[in-house]
Amino acid sequence: MKQVFLFAGTTEGRRLARRLGAAGIGTAVSVATEYGVLVLEEAGLGESVSVLHGRMNTEKMVSAIREQSPKIVVDATHPYALEASENIRAAAEQAGVPYLRLKRKTKDSPDRKVFRFSEVDQVITALQRTSGNILLTTGVNSLAQFAEAEGLRERLFVRVLPGEESLSKCEEAGIRGRQIIAMQGPFSQEMNRALIHSYDIRHLVTKQSGKSGGFAEKVFAAQETETAVYIVGAPEEEGLPYAEVLDRLGELLEVDLRDTVTITVSLVGVGPGNRDYMTEKAKRSIREADVLFGAQRLIEPYQNEKKAYPYYRGDDILPRLENLLQEARQGDPHVRVAVLLSGDSGFYSGASGLIFYLTNWRRRMQLSDTGKFEMQIHTVAGISAVAFLASRLQDHWDTAYVASLHGSDEEAWKEVLRHLTYEKRSYLLTSGREDVERLRAWIRETESPENYSLYAGYQLSYPEEIIFAEEGERPGIGAEDAKRIPFPDILPEGLYTVMIRNNEPEVPPEKRERQALAGLPNDAYLQEKGVPITKEEIRTIALGKLRIKEPAVIYDIGSGSGSFATELGRILVNSEIYAIEKEPQRAELVRRNLRHLSADHVTVVEGEAPEAFRNLPAPTHVIIGGSDGNLFAILSELFKKSVNARVVIPAVTLETKTELTMLLNGTFTTEYTIRDAEYVEVNISRNRKLGRYQSLAAENPVAILSFQFGRRPGA
Repeated sequence: MKQVFLFAGTTEGRRLARRLGAAGIGTAVSVATEYGVLVLEEAGLGESVSVLHGRMNTEKMVSAIREQSPKIVVDATHPYALEASENIRAAAEQAGVPYLRLKRKTKDSPDRKVFRFSEVDQVITALQRTSGNILLTTGVNSLAQFAEAEGLRERLFVRVLPGEESLSKCEEAGIRGRQIIAMQGPFSQEMNRALIHSYDIRHLVTKQSGKSGGFAEKVFAAQETETAVYIVGAPEEEGLPYAEVLDRLGELLEVDLRDTVTITVSLVGVGPGNRDYMTEKAKRSIREADVLFGAQRLIEPYQNEKKAYPYYRGDDILPRLENLLQEARQGDPHVRVAVLLSGDSGFYSGASGLIFYLTNWRRRMQLSDTGKFEMQIHTVAGISAVAFLASRLQDHWDTAYVASLHGSDEEAWKEVLRHLTYEKRSYLLTSGREDVERLRAWIRETESPENYSLYAGYQLSYPEEIIFAEEGERPGIGAEDAKRIPFPDILPEGLYTVMIRNNEPEVPPEKRERQALAGLPNDAYLQEKGVPITKEEIRTIALGKLRIKEPAVIYDIGSGSGSFATELGRILVNSEIYAIEKEPQRAELVRRNLRHLSADHVTVVEGEAPEAFRNLPAPTHVIIGGSDGNLFAILSELFKKSVNARVVIPAVTLETKTELTMLLNGTFTTEYTIRDAEYVEVNISRNRKLGRYQSLAAENPVAILSFQFGRRPGA
């Protein structure tokens, strides 16, 4: 006595038998052949399942059903075995047992390669997206439509009756010679298989003509040879999909029979592009996948072999995974997905973002009540474009600076360009030729372009691969096997990976020995005759009066030799410093001292104050080393930019000291007042040798006024 009588003849039937056996449901499974028995035994059905074999007519079916006395009969025979289904339905009705038809999913099924279409035009459109020979078995009435469609006539082989009318129709359609297979049926499965092999057929077009038209024999032969089948005018098969059959059986037998659907997603690094550089693991992952995702150029080689979607972002992929999950509940419970990613899955790849999307989606699906669900996520490493270019240049990249310029904004570009000055070798992924041209322009504008060599790998690994080179004085690259040519006037569009070699990199700020306190001796600076430099003692006191707290924005107005700006640049690590100087010769001296003493975060601004700083960010601190008679105009503009700025003004001349006194006493009418003011005058004497003795020589006394702005009452 069994609870279920199952007529199995399909993968779904075997799957259902295995599921019932796993649940301990007593099941009788009927198959027509001994081979069917062997396949079921290999599936591991369990002790509650027994197998019957042999072909049965309706009468024998009724007898077998009554003997087992099941609660339900399930018909899972092949959808093209129409006569068998009619007999099973009739037998169940005669035996008085409910009947359930398991509808096998064949529409647009990539694993079985069986596609259904209502109209000939739809078949033609589908075939035009493929390659390979086509066997037409639909007769001559629609032959002209296929022959006249663009790109199909040369691929057609037509099987027609060996009569004058059929041959004439072939001639009219332009089908001649070996393209015509004039034969009288019926055709066995073996005969169909032989024709498919003989003519190297990849696509078979047929009508659902039933037993008399040899429909099943054509389809089975095509499936044996992995030939795609296109069914014209096929009626929709009756019955319920696999998941609904499980639900019906579960309700009837009071047990949860739902399958656990497993989706395996492999994030596959496919390397630089050429399949020769793809790992065996990557090739196997693609070969075993049911569905592919990736950029169009990556999935294009596989579009005729698999279902492929041109998506690589999580928010585009997840809706398709939702559909695959629903399809898996009706069909194969294990779906294999491969997402193709250029280069290496762990190197500036979309893999990390996809893992975030996928793990969150998995959690959401597992918490839902739509069915049992598992998901496995794997990553498959590939060869990155950087590693490939390094091998082409016979260079190493283990100590290189590596960055990606894909979609970079201006701040990201600044960071990359900053690194290029500090690194001996840099490897960059680019967005295309515009990035390469910008890098070339930047090198040419540096102070020492001869220190740089630029290599741009174009279409790496592809047949059109070229390495464009613009080499400096000491390139230091072997690259004997790499095809290197000078940069053309216009770079071709395409993919570029860049290597930049810098023969004399600067020491990066984080590795420099920083100055802890003010007090750099004057002889440490480069000096020129006629350009004043503030003495180190005055500089130390003045910098102390600034009371700087980082981050800060500091103006050094009338920078002269740049001693204030340079010393601040050696001490501060998180501030912006602007050295403002109107004399070009002095501005160049400031730049030289900044380089000479490795000062950071300092920008030299050529121009006369206050006009020169009107477009700069508002200052937090200002030191005015020289005003050239414009002190009050400078202070007025500073007050407008920053009411809270801290100001320090050293003064040597009597005229400037007078102006400081006026500020201190408030005798000069302004829109601001000064607060927290302190005026000191420093007299310094320096030792000098006088014969056998030491004497003191007095320096000019220097006044220093420090203050913060305040608003005048009522202003």
